[in-house]
Amino acid sequence: MKTVNRIIVVALLVVSTVLCCVLFAGAKWVVPALADQLNYLAKSIESAPSYQVVIPGVILALVVDFILVLLIIMEIRRPKVKFIHVEKAAGGEVQVSVASIIDRLKHEVDALPGVLKVTPHVSSRRGGVAVRLDVDIAAGLDVPVQAGQIVETVRQAVEEKMGLAMAKTPKVNLRTVPYTQLAGPSERVEKKRPDVFAEPKKSAPAGLEAPPLGPPDEE
Repeated sequence: MKTVNRIIVVALLVVSTVLCCVLFAGAKWVVPALADQLNYLAKSIESAPSYQVVIPGVILALVVDFILVLLIIMEIRRPKVKFIHVEKAAGGEVQVSVASIIDRLKHEVDALPGVLKVTPHVSSRRGGVAVRLDVDIAAGLDVPVQAGQIVETVRQAVEEKMGLAMAKTPKVNLRTVPYTQLAGPSERVEKKRPDVFAEPKKSAPAGLEAPPLGPPDEE
């Protein structure tokens, strides 16, 4: 975004410089020519039908306004912090990327028993790092105990292992996965509809019954 801003500012400055030189230095020739052109344009617009002037003008205004509003939003939008300062670094200034923090949290929390899926969200706040996690756990686990383990794991990973300060307590959004989603798809279907996968018993055609099993009759 900084590069785009610089390009826009430089282009505007170059255009402004050229216009200033032309208008101020050549005002005696430029201003009358501009007046004649504007007068001709005004007469053309006045004699043209309304739909040939209003509709193109509205479309052009919407396009220009859209571009300007987009540039304003991109300018005032808060930039994402990609690096976070390490508070406990000794002998120098160290910064850790947000992607590295997310990977570390995902690795640490995913190693806990009962955790099926974890999605960390890390952002920089005044005073440290803010962490929010969306975690899927297996059904039947003790939710308060599991949440406490996750929070403590996050704290150790951020503060002790990575040397970062936490702005607030980690926020954990837990979702328990039902038992029906823990088994494989085919296994779940077989439990619900076992008769679908059962092979039908084949009966022999009439007159071709299989002989009974047993020792042959002695003559």
